[in-house]
Amino acid sequence: MTSLSSSLENMADHKNPSAADLSPEASALLAQAVEARNAMDRAARDTTVAADELRRYAKFSKPGQPSAHIVQLRQKQAAARMDSARAKQAFLKASQAFVHAAGLTVPPRVNLEAFMEPWLTRAS
Repeated sequence: MTSLSSSLENMADHKNPSAADLSPEASALLAQAVEARNAMDRAARDTTVAADELRRYAKFSKPGQPSAHIVQLRQKQAAARMDSARAKQAFLKASQAFVHAAGLTVPPRVNLEAFMEPWLTRAS
């Protein structure tokens, strides 16, 4: 845990350009990362809603062949999971492109999502 806290402290000490210092390309990529993050949050909520709905109906289902409604709920849940994975992939791709365009370096032992959090909050 101390290595994580020291990495986060190093991240805070790391000289990052301000949002005003970013190139137009980096600003556009940051906006894409914000949109992708919002899509990732929506997909996570959709996945949770689908899982809750499936759990609610599956609790009272009879053993044996599942009903058509349960099958539809499982398909809905699978689609929500796929959307969530696609949204996360889009976010990571946009974040990586932003980091590259802005000339930033992600500190060791800090994942890209954690590194992008301050940038996302500033851009929102």
